[in-house]
Amino acid sequence: MPAHPHPTEIRFNRDERRLKMTFSDDVDHAYRTEYLRGYCPCAHCQGHGSMPHAWNPLRHEREIIVDDITQVGAYALCIAWADGHNTGIYSFELLRRIIEEPEAIWEGYPPEDIWVDGPPEGVDSD
Repeated sequence: MPAHPHPTEIRFNRDERRLKMTFSDDVDHAYRTEYLRGYCPCAHCQGHGSMPHAWNPLRHEREIIVDDITQVGAYALCIAWADGHNTGIYSFELLRRIIEEPEAIWEGYPPEDIWVDGPPEGVDSD
């Protein structure tokens, strides 16, 4: 049995821009795509092994549009974004820790300014 609760259900709601997960201990959470992208765990965005993850302000709506989500083995998800960025591996352990202690995982959470120049037209910023 895994040491950490593992996902039993993974759903993506494109209209709400939320990745919704249910874990083996019945905890549900909805992750905002703005945060998943702005705090992307890939080496390009974070360097190698940095924690907590630094916030990278968003510039374009396509940065938060999800093209695809694939499971990586039995331990993670890879999110492919509409702007071509697809190297972030979101481990299930990381995703679970975000629920319990976002400030330990994400530096400056919640970010003051999500968008560099304000949200693009038609993008809800709440």
